[in-house]
Amino acid sequence: MAEQRKPLGYFIGHVNDSEHRYKASSGGIGTMLQKHLLSTGQYGTSITFQFNAKRCMYEAKLIHTAEEVNICGSIYQDINIAQFVRDHIREISNGIVVSCPPCQVTAIRNMLNKEGIPCFIISFCCSGQTTIEGTWKYYELLGIKKEDVVNMQYRGNGWPSGIQIWLKGGGKVYRDNWTQPWVTLHSTNFYKPKRCHYCTFDTSYTSDISLADPWLKDYLDKDKIGNTLFLINTGKGQETISSLSQKGQIVYKQTDFNSYYAAQRPNIEKKNIRLRQNTKLELLTKTFEKPHINSFFTKDLRRMQLFIKIRQRLQQKSIINHIYNLVMGIIQRIKNKCRFLVLSHKLGGHDGNFNICSGVVANNPECVFLGKNVCIGSNTFLNTVTFYKGTHYNPVIKIGEGTSIGKYCTLSSINRVEIGKHVLFAGQVHITDHSHGYEDINRPITPQKLITKGPVEIEDDCWLGYGCEILSGVHIGKHCVVAARAVVTKDVPAYSIVAGNPARIVKQYNFDTKQWEPVKRQ
Repeated sequence: MAEQRKPLGYFIGHVNDSEHRYKASSGGIGTMLQKHLLSTGQYGTSITFQFNAKRCMYEAKLIHTAEEVNICGSIYQDINIAQFVRDHIREISNGIVVSCPPCQVTAIRNMLNKEGIPCFIISFCCSGQTTIEGTWKYYELLGIKKEDVVNMQYRGNGWPSGIQIWLKGGGKVYRDNWTQPWVTLHSTNFYKPKRCHYCTFDTSYTSDISLADPWLKDYLDKDKIGNTLFLINTGKGQETISSLSQKGQIVYKQTDFNSYYAAQRPNIEKKNIRLRQNTKLELLTKTFEKPHINSFFTKDLRRMQLFIKIRQRLQQKSIINHIYNLVMGIIQRIKNKCRFLVLSHKLGGHDGNFNICSGVVANNPECVFLGKNVCIGSNTFLNTVTFYKGTHYNPVIKIGEGTSIGKYCTLSSINRVEIGKHVLFAGQVHITDHSHGYEDINRPITPQKLITKGPVEIEDDCWLGYGCEILSGVHIGKHCVVAARAVVTKDVPAYSIVAGNPARIVKQYNFDTKQWEPVKRQ
């Protein structure tokens, strides 16, 4: 089950006015809230929606009285309400009541708060809006010219109702909710705004009230007029609902998250679905969205259904890939555990759990000592040299608790390399306490003895940047930062940042000012 968020309560109810309840969408609670807040003078402005027959679309309109509210059921057409509020913000008087999709709530509230305008926001469960072109395509699939449409409703006039289209000459077309060709048109996603493809909202928990359809068996079997499943998210929302109840304008009963989840499961689980989407599948989907491909697949209903089948096959492949990745992850964890069990008996010592990634090589592992929760990235080389060209050495590599070593790092020792606790390595860091002798110019370098200036010690809490090198005899103090590509050839005092080749101190922490301060070059 999806993660439960925390509104003040879950409820199901409807308005008492039977005509209002019938005409509105899902019980009429939303429009009743709007009318109540305007009629009581708590807010002086709201937004209603009216069908413009000339443009064949719904348009937002600013209103100031309860009588101006147009009860027209749910509107699936995508309308940028945030932009409408921005364009008309100077016309708002005495606050505003706004009904909008969940993705627009935060933007609208922030905009109004910035201007000091009181607001009451009603949101709803949203499975994705439809562009106006999608509705026009719907008319085309029904054999209707949009020029002949004088009015339409996506929902309303009973529950769950359906799409109603009034035509010139008095004709009317009706299609039940979620039937063809709307199902195919909506399922292709061709006519969804881009943001809807990535949306993870079920509803907005920052709105005052959230509305939803109660898609529950009891209501689907018995309710033909409408009920509203609603969430109260704020104290302001709670006060308003209580006021409507006391006046006898609405009736409602308390329910719970389980009912809400059962009624709105696809919307609630959107977040998990989006997180599981495969990047490859997303790229393929974007390919189908290209104009020439889009125009091919949206030509008629059969091609749209073909597109849905193709996408389902791709999704099945994506699920297989997902399962494959899960299995490979389990196998990888088993391999890590096996490496742990094998190395734990070979290491010179360890303080408990550690993680060695694939490709790590430790020659002479008995010379390596690991603290608790050490992580060593893939393809890292722990090189302890015990014998070279006739000379015996007693090397030690000691890595402290909680230290994390990146990929392709090298730690090489004939003496001692000691890393403190909680040190962070980027990739390709090179640390060595020795180098090849080269003084005898009459001999090749390879057979000459290894030489060392002394052990390397890196104290706790340091950060070693990508590709940096720490050379023989260096001591780095606590909580230092070594910049990427830096070559450290001499000691670094605690709480310093070094950079360059050879590395020099560029910043140090001042305990009096409690600031990292630049160090002037001498």
